[in-house]
Amino acid sequence: MTSITILGCLFLASCSSQYPGGPLTRTETDYYTITIRDSTMRETVSNVPGSRADNGVVFPSSRETNIERHTLSFDSTHDRIYPNFLRAGGIETAGLIGSSSMNGLGPGLFGIYSLFTASEFLPPATGTFWLPGDSINPNNSNGNQLFKGELVRIAPMEFRLRWFNDAPNWTVGWSALELLAPDENRNNWLTSYGTNVYVRRRFFIRDQIPYIIFSPFLGGSLFPSMYANLGAELQVGSLAGLNVRAYAGFADGFSWTSSNASLHAFPYFGLGTSVLDFTNKVEETEKEWKDYVYTGIDVNVFEGSFMVTSQNYISILSNSAIPFNAAQIKLASVEIPLPFGNYHFWAGTSLLNWMPMAFDKQGLGIFPLRVGYRAYIFGEDLMFEPFAEINYYPSSMLNVGARLKLDTKTANNIGITAGYATGSPGDFSPQIFNTAGLESATSFSTLYVGITFFLGDWNKSPETVRALRALDQ
Repeated sequence: MTSITILGCLFLASCSSQYPGGPLTRTETDYYTITIRDSTMRETVSNVPGSRADNGVVFPSSRETNIERHTLSFDSTHDRIYPNFLRAGGIETAGLIGSSSMNGLGPGLFGIYSLFTASEFLPPATGTFWLPGDSINPNNSNGNQLFKGELVRIAPMEFRLRWFNDAPNWTVGWSALELLAPDENRNNWLTSYGTNVYVRRRFFIRDQIPYIIFSPFLGGSLFPSMYANLGAELQVGSLAGLNVRAYAGFADGFSWTSSNASLHAFPYFGLGTSVLDFTNKVEETEKEWKDYVYTGIDVNVFEGSFMVTSQNYISILSNSAIPFNAAQIKLASVEIPLPFGNYHFWAGTSLLNWMPMAFDKQGLGIFPLRVGYRAYIFGEDLMFEPFAEINYYPSSMLNVGARLKLDTKTANNIGITAGYATGSPGDFSPQIFNTAGLESATSFSTLYVGITFFLGDWNKSPETVRALRALDQ
């Protein structure tokens, strides 16, 4: 079995040679030679001295005609930029079922919902994703879990694989990091740091956004774990980079760095999600980037706000000279236009929404539900967006407010946010982000105003999204 794993990994590694580079875009240049031809004719009439006009037909004046021809040639180029990827991803997580007979990690739905709960992080918990077990208590002390294992991929990429007479729906891809953890025993974990390669065959059940794609795959890794991974995925997406995924597979391999480098083979079923993860059909790689179809009016990698609250809470900052005493952090946020109100109403979410309104008053939301309306002031550079946001797990929070946002036409923007936030921490512990902090937080209710920074932020007008979606139908 070990020799099969090694040969399979080497075979799949050879597939990467099919892709010549690695950029998200490709540039095609048209070369032109432009030629301009011109003629100049000069005619001189030589009259008899003293005559003011032509002599007539019988005795015509003498004429002299000079014709000059000019030719000017120069080269010209025109660059056309195309998307060159079939998948460009950010973060992919999944909870695995049936991958082990042990208690299991318990990462929760989609492999993300329970990772930030107090029961996953705080002692006496052991054998969890954050706190490894030991020889005395190797199992998860929280008891038997439904989601035994965890799948994590960071920056997964897929490009066209031009095999089988250039068949259109074969892809080759890899990711910067891949983790296949069947349970809480870290000796069983299979990890890859940029050395994994996957070949997939796509079958489109629905070929309009949001796509429904069934993809059998064969993949493998070389380091720090050597393994083969065979299975299939069912993907629903990509809607502004949001996807829901189901998995069935079988992994077999070992870790070079493990003290117990024995072979581990396990089947698994999984349910996952991915954010900032964009999928293209082959046809979309043949359209210029300026005609790319966008499904969100805002896609944001990181959003951070420094705020002042109306309540005299204990500041989250140790330096009292700083005027801000609260904050809000969002990761992987999107806004998707709704098909009414001329597409200016939107619904959105974030992978994480952390609201430390005070040192002892904090909450965290996984995939919160957010709705709002976008209005433009003096053109599309200045946006006004009232919004309402509900966080349901692991904390229960309500956040209602509005923001004024300046689009600088770069990937980094700035704004002012004001609103009212109320909630309770639920099963969230502030020690997840600050081990020196309190184990548990308390409820909060406060008005706030603050400055917001958007990093990796791309905005499109609702009219642009609506027009591009209509052309793609």
